[in-house]
Amino acid sequence: MLEKTSGIDNNQLSKEDYLIMRAKDALPIDIYAAKSWLITARSLFPHSAKVQFEAYRIEKLSKNVKEAAKCFSEIFQNFPDDRDIWKEIEAVTACLRLEQCDAEAEFLCQMFQHIPQELQHKLLVMTADHSEDTMEHCKLLLLLLRRFPQTIATHGPRLVETLLTAEKHSHPGCAVNGYRKLLTCDALPLLGTAPVVLNPRLSLRLLCKAIEFYLTYIQQPQDNQIQQPWDRLFQVVELIGKKLGWELSSLFSMTWNREAYCEGLHQYAVTHSANLCEEMVARQLLMCTVAVLLRILNEHTALINNDETMYCLVEAFAECVHSPTEPKLKKRKREDNGGIVITSDGDYSGNGLALNVKLWDLLHSSDYLQREIGKLSQQLRLDSWLNSFLTDLAMYKGLHHEVLPRLSQEPASLSVHLRLASTCFFLKDYKAMLEYIVLVVTALPSVCSKVSHNLTVPCGRHLHYLTLARFPVIQYCCRLLLLAIKENFSIPGAVGDLAIGHALVLMQIDWPQEASALSTITERIINRGTFSYPLFQAYIICVDILEELTYLWTEHGGGVSLDIATGSGILQNRRITTRGADKGVREEVKQAMRRQAARDGIDPLDELLQKFIINEKTAILHSLIIQ
Repeated sequence: MLEKTSGIDNNQLSKEDYLIMRAKDALPIDIYAAKSWLITARSLFPHSAKVQFEAYRIEKLSKNVKEAAKCFSEIFQNFPDDRDIWKEIEAVTACLRLEQCDAEAEFLCQMFQHIPQELQHKLLVMTADHSEDTMEHCKLLLLLLRRFPQTIATHGPRLVETLLTAEKHSHPGCAVNGYRKLLTCDALPLLGTAPVVLNPRLSLRLLCKAIEFYLTYIQQPQDNQIQQPWDRLFQVVELIGKKLGWELSSLFSMTWNREAYCEGLHQYAVTHSANLCEEMVARQLLMCTVAVLLRILNEHTALINNDETMYCLVEAFAECVHSPTEPKLKKRKREDNGGIVITSDGDYSGNGLALNVKLWDLLHSSDYLQREIGKLSQQLRLDSWLNSFLTDLAMYKGLHHEVLPRLSQEPASLSVHLRLASTCFFLKDYKAMLEYIVLVVTALPSVCSKVSHNLTVPCGRHLHYLTLARFPVIQYCCRLLLLAIKENFSIPGAVGDLAIGHALVLMQIDWPQEASALSTITERIINRGTFSYPLFQAYIICVDILEELTYLWTEHGGGVSLDIATGSGILQNRRITTRGADKGVREEVKQAMRRQAARDGIDPLDELLQKFIINEKTAILHSLIIQ
């Protein structure tokens, strides 16, 4: 059988190598002949690693899963230190960790399944111990724990310790890294579901590590490596919470619902109100509330600042509606949250802010909790999460003196200037308000959108998410100015024609929303018997306002004298007046009114009001009450 073949020098090959060579030569032509050569070789050299490995290679090339698994098992048992088998072991374990496999990787995975379980276990343990790379070692241990959950109690704590130590040396101060990802995304969910007793202090440390990792990851540009990070974080809170014996851990097994989670936390706080200074009660309330608050904040921010539209939280306007027939229940409902109503120009109401204010108050419901949230905020580096929320919180609570310095520290932008104008209005600092309004209208967005219909609602206080677009922004600025000017109306003798004229200009932007103010203005004009406004022809074009003024000019309307300048910005020498004028002048007034009315719907109102606020800033300032 071992006769010399043509072209081959037997003296150069051992019998063992010769048989292997014949098997290799036969393989492309006749696989059965190749196997026959190897059967002979294995009979003659039962302790040869080379022969057994070649037998395994042929079964692998033949796609014979069961036979390949059998050969692989024999080699691993008989020659655990062979270099070739270790290369193959590394290839198998690498394939086991792949999420998507090619044909060869799929074969190796199937082959592994046909290896006896005790050998699978031994192979994974030896491979992990054999690995000199710490990351590789940890990944192999994770593979072992997933394949053999019964080993979690033995190897799980060791894996956690290895990951913590490796991170400390390799990535100090960096929350998102490979070791922390393995710990939070892979190791902790495995340990949480296994009967492993963890030291409470270590459990809390691990929970903080997981929260810090996911919060940092969520704030980074999304790479989609981790799907549903919030759900995964909540799973860790639930599992670690159970290990710690937390009553609130069951809350985190529920499907995410903002209102339901908030209700669960508040209910827990009420039930344990007498024990909020106890470590067990306070710690779980603190950790769980922070996780929920930040998730709501993340969703809320995404809805307020999306790719299509951006919104800006401003203090809007409330009107008191007293109805003696209104049911008591309805009145009480309106007064929830201290009578604060939140509205929005978009589909999302912005109620995430109200929910988070309640959660924040919960975190400050005892001195102990207040101290601990300060420590946790530093530990988890929550400033980047909470800074904008704390500004909104101060605005929500009407603490305008706190809002002002917070906004002043932020980088200059349209929304910051808009909110500063809003804050100054409610602090009655109208001079500063006007300065910020001029900055806003000088940098109006290019997106137009429509005027808001939610700037005034019946309530105690009103916060509004304003669309950052041309019309809503300039409308809000005009409303601030109009209301500031209207404060003069309540002071006897304080209202001059300039203030009345400015008010008429400003109410055009969203006419007829402020139509009720026109009746107050016309009444004052009638009482004075005259109205002189040099900026009339430059800025008043609303047909309804022009008709009302024309009516006041007639005998039926009161015969008011209208003194209208022909120039813009300054009073010209020639005036169009109506009292005691001859027929020619009266006709000229009618023509002037018609020309003004013809501009309605032609001249863009946003550009008209933008020009008015910028160019007539000094004149507007004269009509504001400056404290």
